[in-house]
Amino acid sequence: MNSCVGNRQPARLLAGCALLLLAGQIVEAADADWRTAPGCRWSELAVAKTGKTGFTLLGSATTAITFSNLLADEHSLTNRNLLSGSGVAAGDIDGDGLVDLYFCGLDNHNALYRNLGNWRFEDITASAGVACSNQYSTAAVLADIDGDGDLDLLVDSLGGGTRIFANEGRGHFQEITDRAGVRSRTGSMSMALADVDGDGTLDLYVANFRADTIRDEPTTKFHGEMINGHAVITTIND
Repeated sequence: MNSCVGNRQPARLLAGCALLLLAGQIVEAADADWRTAPGCRWSELAVAKTGKTGFTLLGSATTAITFSNLLADEHSLTNRNLLSGSGVAAGDIDGDGLVDLYFCGLDNHNALYRNLGNWRFEDITASAGVACSNQYSTAAVLADIDGDGDLDLLVDSLGGGTRIFANEGRGHFQEITDRAGVRSRTGSMSMALADVDGDGTLDLYVANFRADTIRDEPTTKFHGEMINGHAVITTIND
């Protein structure tokens, strides 16, 4: 059965993940009939005529992924920006052809899981050096920013800006935030990378916000006055 979307063309599976669990079967990416297109390759996805279609939820007993993003109630009450949550990044950090996973945490450190194949993962956070402890991590991206053929790691945080970790090979990282010139104390929430000037290197765009909210600061004082019949805040903490 062919699945059709949009312009009624057969559904396409872009290369990236090595395995896809669909219709109760494991489809090996290497066995697919790949076709090339500008900027990607694709293969028509064969869907079983019988049985269950869709995705199957795999628990930690199968994957060994035990990460949970933690946030204490008292922290969410004193900084509502934390309620925006955190991100996750996926990419092959060690060049073995399998997609690895990086999770961002708030009250707990981040976690990097190496894909062992057959839906099994291994926590390599400590050996990789990318825990990013003692910060509220909000977003992450895996991208080859130095053009050496492996994926580097960028991590955003509230109050810690963007940190950059260079992949030294086989999934070991070294922080180069200061050398890259991006050290800040901003409330970085998300980011995007692209070669915007056509020089062959990736440029970085970061969306920043306050590290906390004025409403959550207990000593904040607002002063206002009536201007043209409207109440207007004129000063804050003055």
